[in-house]
Amino acid sequence: MATLFFIYWLLFSAKIAMPEWFNRFAWSNIDFWAQVIKGTPLYKELIPVLPVLVSGVYIILTYFANCLMTFLENNHKRFGQCVEQYKSNLARTINEELHNDFINELKRTTFMMFKIKVAVTKQESYLNALTLDNVDPIQLEDTIQKQILTAVSSDLIQEKGMDNNSVYFVITDFEKARDFMLQLVNTSADKIKPQMRPKITIGFYCGVEIYNDIQEKDDIKTYLDKIVDLKITNKIAATPRFKLYYENIYPTYFRFDLMGEYNLSKSEDSPKNIMIYSIKRK
Repeated sequence: MATLFFIYWLLFSAKIAMPEWFNRFAWSNIDFWAQVIKGTPLYKELIPVLPVLVSGVYIILTYFANCLMTFLENNHKRFGQCVEQYKSNLARTINEELHNDFINELKRTTFMMFKIKVAVTKQESYLNALTLDNVDPIQLEDTIQKQILTAVSSDLIQEKGMDNNSVYFVITDFEKARDFMLQLVNTSADKIKPQMRPKITIGFYCGVEIYNDIQEKDDIKTYLDKIVDLKITNKIAATPRFKLYYENIYPTYFRFDLMGEYNLSKSEDSPKNIMIYSIKRK
């Protein structure tokens, strides 16, 4: 009876709504056992110790209930820790697989194109006209660019040529691109310096991009024309794609400095803002 009453008391204390039939069943059993105790010859002897017995049963049952709750709570915590550990391991595995897939996709990039444009400007004035009449800026630009095209020679070059009043080079060995870049800059400087003279400014503009498919070549040329037209002087301007590749595949090769965000679409109706970076060797 004490056990039944204790269980009933726990349910009642927890404010668990119990059906009416359960209430009737519980109380009928309590009444039954109460009548049984009253009908025993030892009823009078049990009356004085009955509260002690009931209290003892309550204490024992409470102890076991606390042990059970502690056991369930600890198991719940361990289960939660196992779930969190599993989630963490799963997330790490997924991230590693995604990162590996991302790196493998980057490694499939095949071509790198450099495009160089030399711009000659003549400071117009009456006095300059007397001394610089024989200087044609367009012809001088073409001369310097052709000299650069001829002078830059390397086994790394897969294709080179003139396009849209600029020079382009295509290479496929990205690991040696840093050395080629140094050669490209030094050779260009060597061809520009002899043409330097007072009242004439010669600007060197260069852009670089990487791509996968040879069919993209013409689109990349047009894209690099827009980058070169930004007129970022005496720097090699790189795209986010180029930066992403070298930061993940060859992280010790280059340092990238943000030059700004530019609208390469040249249209306010459909802007295409691209982050452009300058490249420096580490």
